[in-house]
Amino acid sequence: MKAAELLEKVRKIARKKPVKIVICEGWDERVLRATAVVLKEKLAQIILMGEPSVIKNKANELKVDISGAEIVDFKKSKLKKELAEKLYELRKAKGMTIEEAAKLIENENYFGCMFAYAGYADAVGGSAICPTAELMRPALQILRKKDALVSEIMVMHDPKNDRVIFLSDASLNIEPNSEQLAEIALNAAEAVRDVGMVPKVALLSFSTKGSGGDGPQVTWIREAVKIAQQKDKTLLIDGEMQVDAAVSQFASGRKCPHSPLKGEANALIMPSLTTGNILMHALVQFSQMSVLYIALKGMEKPVSLFGRSMPAESIANILAGLAMEANSGRK
Repeated sequence: MKAAELLEKVRKIARKKPVKIVICEGWDERVLRATAVVLKEKLAQIILMGEPSVIKNKANELKVDISGAEIVDFKKSKLKKELAEKLYELRKAKGMTIEEAAKLIENENYFGCMFAYAGYADAVGGSAICPTAELMRPALQILRKKDALVSEIMVMHDPKNDRVIFLSDASLNIEPNSEQLAEIALNAAEAVRDVGMVPKVALLSFSTKGSGGDGPQVTWIREAVKIAQQKDKTLLIDGEMQVDAAVSQFASGRKCPHSPLKGEANALIMPSLTTGNILMHALVQFSQMSVLYIALKGMEKPVSLFGRSMPAESIANILAGLAMEANSGRK
């Protein structure tokens, strides 16, 4: 699928029914530019968290129209007591006190996640200014599905080959074992299916089907493939394999001619966070590839990370992706 076609499909699903997206750092310049785009295209209702005068003044400076957005001053909100009490009830079994919950609600990321948990929003976006961990900590504590492995999928545009690639995991799981790697692969397959594509999943390595030997560095990846196949017998998945064998028909024909992927993988699964994070940033810095949007799987409500260096255009696409996820499964 081509990038323009995919983005149009995302937007079509996003407009299915209006959803509310709360943005934890509503005063960020790129967030405000993206908000104006989302409102103009009627992709979602936006709730910006922050001091109203700061947000409005910044929008005026940028000459962007955010008049359709709701602004919530989380420091002065009447909801603080309610959300703190709900957070306490949610986390008291883990040792949280009501005083600790009240203190945490003063933080925009905890407030935003609890705001969604309490039903005031359908999805959460953030980490435009703060590091990933500062949003993911409350997101995992509050919005994670029970017993689910949460993984991030970067949906990337490859203009050289005019195609879309789903890459995972570049943000969360540091050293996944075979079972976790299989879950990451299944989460990525779900993200591919969300936009009507057939997932073709490759588990990457320095080795292609034994070319690097049969040591523990590759056998655990093969085990992950077997686990994923057992859980989803219809899934086209293979590994271990090198990147060229996964995405090049020529390389696949030379290195693994019997692979069901035939060099047409659209979901690339990294063996570690180190590999995934380095590859994702390198692709953006050293090639013409760009991030279209980002999805997190394993959450009760959609959550997405904007990134501190993501352009406003990508943040607008991420917001559209959040609205699409929130609409998935709705009648």
